[in-house]
Formats: sequence, structure tokens, C-alpha cells
Amino acid sequence: MRFSPDKLISQFLKKYDSVPSRDRERVPFEAIALAADVDINHLLGSIMLALQAQAINTVKIIAMTAHPAITRARVKYGQMPSGEKDRPALDTAMGFLPSPKGPTVIGKAIFGSGMNTMQQQRHDIPDEDDEEPSIAPVESQPDMDKLFPPANLMQEKLTAIRQRPR
Repeated sequence: MRFSPDKLISQFLKKYDSVPSRDRERVPFEAIALAADVDINHLLGSIMLALQAQAINTVKIIAMTAHPAITRARVKYGQMPSGEKDRPALDTAMGFLPSPKGPTVIGKAIFGSGMNTMQQQRHDIPDEDDEEPSIAPVESQPDMDKLFPPANLMQEKLTAIRQRPR
């Protein structure tokens, strides 16, 4: 709750922090909310949203930190004769095979389209200002930044998409 931008939570925490620590242990939070002139039902809703955001961030951190080990294991088992489920999953994740659910578009990046990496590098998607797509020269080695874009750049692109007015 400390990092929540919600003004209701800030108002409650300001009053909560002004209460001596021994009193906090004995005084119910509802009394503090009333003293802070905060609607308890709205405060509980704000607390639930803050807890939800914290849980989502925790899950994202767990998933992102575990992903390299999972990918290593998938590659290891995909190289074995019994790796028939790991191989297609890797191929789909890398864009070598189309996604069974169809392509996912994030900003200018298209994932799961089935277009191989070299084709994606040759066909840039035009900016909003461009009239025709530009064609990049064919390279002998794929551009690693296009294959594995830095996480901070992807986050910036996703943030911009989420903040667009609907």
C-alpha cells in the first residue's frame, strides 16, 4: 500500500503513521479510517486493488527470473528423442512456426505469425508517418536486438499501447 498512487490510501496512511506504534496494535484500522475521514468501503476497495497490483508484479518477477532456466531446460529436453513437445513450443516462441491462436501484435512487433526471422527483418512495418514499408538489406546473421529486444524497450512500447485513449 505504501507505493500506491491512490489518494485515499495516502490519506489513510498519513493518519495511520501519526498514531503511536503501540496504539496501532490495539486500535482497529476502521477507527483510524474514520479519524482520517476516509470511506471504509472505498478504502477496502483501494486496498484490494493495491494488493492485486502487488501480486501481479510479484508474478511477473517470478516468471521473468525463471524464464531463462525454463528455456534452457526446454532446449535440453527438446534435443532428446522424447522432446516432441518441447521442439514445437520453442519453434512457435521463436516465430519459426505459426502460433495456433494466430499472431499477437504488440506495437510494431508481430509474434507467432509464422514468418521466419529473416523475413521479419527484411520487412519492417512502417511508422504511422511512412507511406510504404522500408526493406532492410538481407544480412547473413540475424539482428539479435530484433530477435530478443531488450526488456526495457518492450516495456516502453507496451506502456505506450496501454496509455492510448480508446
